[in-house]
Amino acid sequence: MNKKIIIGIVIAAGVLLLAVLILLIIALRQPQPATDTQTNETTTTTDVTTTTNSTTTSTTDTTTTETTQPVEQDDRQAITAAARSFTERFGSYSTDTNFENIELSRYLMTESMSKQSDKIIDAGQTTAKFTSVTSAVTGVTLTDFADGATGATVEVAVRQKTTVGQADATYSNVTARLTLKKVSNTWKIDSFRWL
Repeated sequence: MNKKIIIGIVIAAGVLLLAVLILLIIALRQPQPATDTQTNETTTTTDVTTTTNSTTTSTTDTTTTETTQPVEQDDRQAITAAARSFTERFGSYSTDTNFENIELSRYLMTESMSKQSDKIIDAGQTTAKFTSVTSAVTGVTLTDFADGATGATVEVAVRQKTTVGQADATYSNVTARLTLKKVSNTWKIDSFRWL
């Protein structure tokens, strides 16, 4: 066989092997969901009596089973994540999007907050000039929360970029106060206001 063909086949096989290896490494490095392994141990004791020798023999059987259950997210982390996500979505809007920010945030709202949001939409706060506000959360502080509670208050520090018409964007640091309620094991926003 021609040396060039053999070299070409070896190089192609090497490249293919390298590609498979890279894909395998990427697949194995994917983060696994956090799980908690709980071990249940059952012990059964059986007494067997033999009458010919008048001896008693005890047999112990041990059965071990492992069940894997997802770890529940810590309430403080869940509150922080909900407040962060809601504030960035609810606080980012444009006059061109027709309150899309509110609609995209509804799944994070309690019924009470959803009704407050409907009032904002019904008021139709429209302006003649194009306005765009982009909110980026810079910090979340739990101001009122106790472990096991079903309510919490947080303050969220936000960096906002505001553009009006063709003018250059302006930047400001603002704070929002949110109250959250635990509804069916999910933290939802019950009220929101800029301070």
